[in-house]
Amino acid sequence: MELWEVLDDKGNPTGEIMEKYDNTVFDRGLYHLGTDIWIINSENKILIQKRSKNKKLEPNVWAMTGGSVIMGENSLEAIVRETKEELGINVDSNKLKLITKFKTGNVWIDTYLLKDDYEISKMKFQKEEVTDAKWATYNEIDELVNKEMFIKHRWEFVSEILKKEINNKKEKV
Repeated sequence: MELWEVLDDKGNPTGEIMEKYDNTVFDRGLYHLGTDIWIINSENKILIQKRSKNKKLEPNVWAMTGGSVIMGENSLEAIVRETKEELGINVDSNKLKLITKFKTGNVWIDTYLLKDDYEISKMKFQKEEVTDAKWATYNEIDELVNKEMFIKHRWEFVSEILKKEINNKKEKV
């Protein structure tokens, strides 16, 4: 069973430990730590993955790569692990940039940015988690969000940050 550190309303550890999906902790207004990664390639496209139809939460929708931080690791270590597990990608943690932290639902999310190129054909999907991946433009993701085909409560926290990153990248070329 996965164990998570319990956080308070401000994102601080409470000293409690919870088992994955222990809703009694969430019923008390407490949280756990999650982490996401947004990967932008040299063509200014963003890597997204399709969640498995068997996922407990939000199955069969597109999303960024992400997951929960388990006991004994920090969010940086967790996102490196999650990216390897879900897509078979070895991420260099030195290239990751923490771009924001926000609270949504019962989770605090540390959000990282990585600018790198990966070939989808070389990825190895974790069947329980991921069924597909693709490089999408900012506008394509925005459209998926509007059609409710993208994971909820993420895009609104990062879209402006990602837009600036993409526009800065275009200006430097």
